Amino acid sequence: MSAPPSPGRLPTLLGVTILAMFGLITLGALVRATDSGLGCPDWPLCHGQIIPPFEYHIIIEYSHRMTASVVGLLVAASAFIIWWKHRSTPILTKLMTFAVIALIVQVILGGITVVNELPAQVVTAHLFAAEVLIATLVITLLILNKPLPAHGTPRDPIYYWVVAMAAVTMIILLTGTYIVGRNAGAICPDWPMCADGGWPDFNLQWEHMSHRIVAGIGGLFIIVGAMKARRYKVRSRALAGMGMGAAGLVIAQVIAGAANPWFDFASAAQVVHLSLATALWIHLVAMAVMSYRLTPAGEASGTEPGAILEATSEPKPLSPLRVTINDYIALTKPKVMTLLLLTAFGGMVLADAGMPGGWLIATVLIGGSLASGGASSINHWMDRDIDRLMARTATRPVASKRLGGAQALGFGVGLNILSFGLLWWGANLLAASLAIGGTLFYVLIYTLWLKRTTVQNIVIGGAAGAVPPLVGWAAVTGDLSLPAFYLFAIVFFWTPPHFWALALWIRRDYADAGIPMLPVVEGEASTHRAILMYTLILTMLTVLLYTASDNLGYGYLITATVLGAFFIAYAVQLFRKTGPRAAAPIYKYSLLYLAILFLAIMIDSPI
Repeated sequence: MSAPPSPGRLPTLLGVTILAMFGLITLGALVRATDSGLGCPDWPLCHGQIIPPFEYHIIIEYSHRMTASVVGLLVAASAFIIWWKHRSTPILTKLMTFAVIALIVQVILGGITVVNELPAQVVTAHLFAAEVLIATLVITLLILNKPLPAHGTPRDPIYYWVVAMAAVTMIILLTGTYIVGRNAGAICPDWPMCADGGWPDFNLQWEHMSHRIVAGIGGLFIIVGAMKARRYKVRSRALAGMGMGAAGLVIAQVIAGAANPWFDFASAAQVVHLSLATALWIHLVAMAVMSYRLTPAGEASGTEPGAILEATSEPKPLSPLRVTINDYIALTKPKVMTLLLLTAFGGMVLADAGMPGGWLIATVLIGGSLASGGASSINHWMDRDIDRLMARTATRPVASKRLGGAQALGFGVGLNILSFGLLWWGANLLAASLAIGGTLFYVLIYTLWLKRTTVQNIVIGGAAGAVPPLVGWAAVTGDLSLPAFYLFAIVFFWTPPHFWALALWIRRDYADAGIPMLPVVEGEASTHRAILMYTLILTMLTVLLYTASDNLGYGYLITATVLGAFFIAYAVQLFRKTGPRAAAPIYKYSLLYLAILFLAIMIDSPI
């Protein structure tokens, strides 16, 4: 059998075609958002001309048509090369034939859309054809770069999950497009409820609300699937990473959807909303191809096609400069920083009873990043001795001596100085003082003293991680009030069950390092009781926040109650389990819990 032909520059051509197709879909969203769909009332010409008059709506619609022409040429060129050069690979020729058919259907539907003055059903079918086309191009590119396993190779269950996630995304896309086609995209001016914080009043509003409900349920389903993909980290780091990417896109899509009523359905918000949905669809299609290649655990063989796990491939060595950059990024603990910034942003939105100014948001997020990253960097320097004794932290930059302690300390101090100056200049002195106070408490009280001396280390030390909502609140109002202290208390009481769950999970590490965490000193049973107690208090605090703030509605209350009920259920479930892995589910859920809770605070605050 002859070797398959070299792909040559075909992958580049397909990549350009995919980017052009994404641009075409984005332009289509702009056409709808600016009501330019009939900027060219005839088809295929525009006002009977090849070069139409230069007028705002005409230019937007005509740009969409010209981009469609470019996409058509690119698809045709790709198809011709595959039919000619790769005709011995049936899967590629079939895919490109299907792509050409999808392109023709899309062009016809585009013409019908204009001639019939934008009927909702045809507009929806037009977008569906475009999404099918871009998915087909993505699949073709991925198969061209790496052939699929032999037909009949067993599929891992995660493949079916990812396919379902992609299908759910398509349903969300189509329902949203249909609602916009019905001119009901802005008919519910509030979020997450419809109007005046309540349910819809008439049928068209209910149609719009049905899209939100479908998107909410579908988003949760995709996040669950992403968590399942995360468990494949050992077998395929790429698949696990894409799972986290899918969850991130879902969260970004929710924020973009809420931003539409926040910003009075501005064109930019509508375009971003559809573009993110398309990005999620493409992401999940690529993820489905990747999971299709994954052989079920226990059936892999190094000699069978497609059975070699991606995790076994040797990574390319990084350059010294790249290693140094990665080490400095690692000093800032980006994952911890992200959660802290989310709580600070939540404090800002609640304090403003809406969306603060863009400059103030940027100031707080950048200043907060500098403070958090600086504190973490100093923590690396102070904990270098015990980090070397723990498997989880032994490879940290300072502990492994890739960076010197003086470098980490100087980097951390410098970041905090910049943070203080930026927050004072761009917000106010109270916000800057709270940020620097949080750093000092974290490095001097918690890291230097409490962490090494008392079983209550994380209980008291949790105050440092609870400061960001106060910073966000103070940046907006210039003072602190009761709801701000409730936000502080929520993060404060969230911290112990979160970190105790981690301590149960890696108990041996803490014992080896001589750190008196609760599971090490008092054992599993005592820790289980403490986690449940703090979880109950946390849930009550989240409900009390609703009563203390006039800016939160039923959406937040329902979300907080449901989240708390799940947290309590995880805590109760922990009583029936033993061993280091028993705490893994509640630890992972605690991260998701805090993120969703503060998203609910932001979403339910009136804009």
